[in-house]
Amino acid sequence: MSLTSWAKWFLWERHDEQASAKCLEYVKEHAERGNPTSIINCIDEFTTTNRMMNIGDVKGAVIDEEIRKKKPTVMAELGAYTGYSTVRFASLQRDVAGKDSHYHSFEYSPVFAARVREMVDLAGLTDQVTVYVGAFSEQYEVLRGKTVDLYFIDHEKSVYLSDLKLILGSGTLAPGSVIAADNVVLPGAPDYLEFIENSPQFSTVRHSVSIKLPPLWREKTPLTFQLNQLHTVL
Repeated sequence: MSLTSWAKWFLWERHDEQASAKCLEYVKEHAERGNPTSIINCIDEFTTTNRMMNIGDVKGAVIDEEIRKKKPTVMAELGAYTGYSTVRFASLQRDVAGKDSHYHSFEYSPVFAARVREMVDLAGLTDQVTVYVGAFSEQYEVLRGKTVDLYFIDHEKSVYLSDLKLILGSGTLAPGSVIAADNVVLPGAPDYLEFIENSPQFSTVRHSVSIKLPPLWREKTPLTFQLNQLHTVL
């Protein structure tokens, strides 16, 4: 990949507070309160004309399918940004696993965590979701004593491996637990990949999907990035 493309990817991935704030206002104006699907559709609409980090509908559907299969009583995400994944996955979790299920969201930034809470409230999921502020390494102890059926990792790539090791040592995994990690190839978490794909503890499958960036980020020839997810079963 060219230096220009890598630079574009970096800009695409970086936390953009202005875009996050604009997205929240767009949702407040256009979405139906108490309707998670309406919230998700509004965010998808917003990202068609605005550059913003987002797992989106194509990649989101891969996790959706895993949630339907697992019916997870307890889920945890590392990295929430504006709350798209939080609302999308927590609402589906509630549908398939019932109201006694719970979604734990860990977001490093206090600014983004506050917006995630607003999105969750708008979606009517306040009782379903708990948002923790700060690094996962400083917060993960709250999960001790629980069995996490599905982890979704989509935060700072340089700490994927160190946070995975915290998860492994936390006692929160059981046979059949799933760890789904986004963007492990691009922008990449090579140490995470090497560790998890060579560990006899795990059965690992890569799901590669193609998405096109919005027109704002296309060159003369439309850019298509390959994004990869790992579904790792202990």
